[in-house]
Amino acid sequence: MDVFLRRMQPDDINQTWLMYLSFEPKGEFQGLPPVTPELTREWLRKLVLDNATQFVLEIGERVIGHSMLCPGATLGEAELGIFIHQGYRGRGLGKRLLLGTLHYGCKQLALSRVWLSVQTGNTAALECFKSAGFCPVEPAGPLTWELDMQRPSHCEHCRGDECPAFRETLPRLLVIAHHPRHKPDRLS
Repeated sequence: MDVFLRRMQPDDINQTWLMYLSFEPKGEFQGLPPVTPELTREWLRKLVLDNATQFVLEIGERVIGHSMLCPGATLGEAELGIFIHQGYRGRGLGKRLLLGTLHYGCKQLALSRVWLSVQTGNTAALECFKSAGFCPVEPAGPLTWELDMQRPSHCEHCRGDECPAFRETLPRLLVIAHHPRHKPDRLS
């Protein structure tokens, strides 16, 4: 299966909105993604108005993943959000979307810090973020439900365009072998 990773364009809002119509779970983490179609469309428009840098993963014209770097209060910092449709999880696509988003933030936006929040029960996401260099802002206690994580955008091994952590630039074609165990869900 060919999956294409690229920056989101203004005319991608409708296809991204369609992904979120069948996305699960909705609204379980900081209210995102929003639970109703109307609120989802409003959220996507607000991301554009707030100058978030957004990316999509797509198969053909179908969006299956969405990420964003939302500008922080301090210049050179951004909050990361990332969503993969449940029919495509467990294939490494989230990590590729994460790395592509971070690469752009580092090389094009010159971000010095990226942070995110993640549910402590979402072990797959936690491992993905840790493998990309994110560390907890504070130690998690036994009753911690949400964990704030951050990573410096410019790692100590940065070599300009020859970044050892990311290597590739956008747009990028990802060829993912179809695994017989994973059957893609249909997006409505």
